Amino acid sequence: MLFINDVPITCINQAAIEYHVPATVIVSVLRTENGRVGQANRNKDGSFDLGPMQVNSRWLTTLNRYGYTQHDLEYNACANVTVGAWILASEIADGQTLWTGIGDYHSHTPYYNFKYQYQVKTTYAKLIQTVST
Repeated sequence: MLFINDVPITCINQAAIEYHVPATVIVSVLRTENGRVGQANRNKDGSFDLGPMQVNSRWLTTLNRYGYTQHDLEYNACANVTVGAWILASEIADGQTLWTGIGDYHSHTPYYNFKYQYQVKTTYAKLIQTVST
């Protein structure tokens, strides 16, 4: 079985289908975030970024209503990528452009949004180049 950042490719493909986000975009965000199962990275504001897609713990109040816990996000790769794809799809839908929405996954602050867009675009371009050769 193929894994990307501890996430089975089958889980990435399922999340892509469920939330209508291309798998290549999910993989690009996953690689940019560079998280792993079991990771909980503390932020300056006291929140944590959890698991492979580094889902921020500020989402937990919302996610608890859907049955997701911090443990799920931190230790269940498929749950993490499912939630990450849902957040990504929501941000893309709300964004002014595709890339602004992708940047919003990380930050709504223009400087950090643009910086994140650039990182994901770079990863995406490398991924597409690898796939097409």
